[in-house]
Amino acid sequence: MKAIKTAMHMPTRLFLVFFIAFGLMLSFPLHVAAQEGQEEKKDEDPWADADFPFEDETLLVFFDTNQEISALQRSTNERINETLEQYGLTRQRFDQIARASQMGLLQDGAFTNEEIEAFNQVAPQVTEIQRETQGIVQMIVQEYDMSMNEYREILTAFRQDQELQQYVTHLARERARERILEERRQEAIRKMEEEKNQEEEER
Repeated sequence: MKAIKTAMHMPTRLFLVFFIAFGLMLSFPLHVAAQEGQEEKKDEDPWADADFPFEDETLLVFFDTNQEISALQRSTNERINETLEQYGLTRQRFDQIARASQMGLLQDGAFTNEEIEAFNQVAPQVTEIQRETQGIVQMIVQEYDMSMNEYREILTAFRQDQELQQYVTHLARERARERILEERRQEAIRKMEEEKNQEEEER
């Protein structure tokens, strides 16, 4: 039983802390994309008096960073689930054995010997996948010129502050709206230039 507990210490911590922390953000792109072309600019900015300990640009960088991390997380979950299936375990069952192992409850008869054996065999593979993911997360954060401490600080504040969540969503929507308007302006300029060139050719 000692070997089982040792094998599961790292996976349990990662499942309960790392995955849950990043999993919170998975619905964010849907909220932003759903209203990109629908919001109108209002005369009064409801966030004019907003006061957060982070600059707007930093929050947008955090948002972009998290989009990549969220996509990575989905891919990681798929890899883990496929690996568990090869050993006849579901994600739910694997997590249950992990928690029981951490609490020293594997001998209470809730799990078969076959399940515990499968768990012992697959746990190191799951740990390796999670470690790879952590390494990639660090690279993604660095590519956006953020430190892991800075990212974790904003993530923690984001998870705890609903108003901050709404504000980051607002910033992302405004940026998306501005990009759409800029694309339209550029398209209008191109059309004007094409029409002008056509008129000159016809003279």
